[in-house]
Amino acid sequence: MGKHYFYAVDYHCSCEACGQPVTGVIRRGPLEYSAGGVIPTGIGAALDAADMVLSRKLIQSAVEGSGNQPYIATNADKCPHCGARQSWYPLSEPKKPGGAAGYIAAVIGGMAVGLIVWLIFFFDAFLPFLLMLGLGGGLGAFLVHRSRSRNGEKDRAAYLQAKQEYDAYMKSLAERSARNKPEILWDTARREPCDF
Repeated sequence: MGKHYFYAVDYHCSCEACGQPVTGVIRRGPLEYSAGGVIPTGIGAALDAADMVLSRKLIQSAVEGSGNQPYIATNADKCPHCGARQSWYPLSEPKKPGGAAGYIAAVIGGMAVGLIVWLIFFFDAFLPFLLMLGLGGGLGAFLVHRSRSRNGEKDRAAYLQAKQEYDAYMKSLAERSARNKPEILWDTARREPCDF
């Protein structure tokens, strides 16, 4: 059985907002690494080297904006001096909670349950078929509505806070003249064990 680890590498750059030097660590992962004795030593070393090369390519492409591999960078989401988020660190626009997709899925799921009940108990009759489909769809829509009314305020508050942070980030990006990329210190590449 394998254990999990991060591929980690140090970086430094100048903050785009305040110009102060920033250092941190970029991590990719968690990745799985086979436990000792599972892979022979020579093959294990070759796999380690290949994983280092792949991790380097993925981190470099993600920082340059051409890759979509998730990574974590310390001191990139918030500058330790001024609190600004760096432009090379990704932040996606939050999605509005709710929408019709939840209702549609619940109605279809409820109708499927109604269809199963009809097949088991009322296979020969057409009126129970319509009744079971209607009841199942209505029950699904009711359950989604009840869940959203219970959790709606909490979801809405979380969305509004995330949207406010995103809007502030986009506004600060528009006001900046500097667009710095981090200098990645590849000679510091290492494995770090996961905390979980």
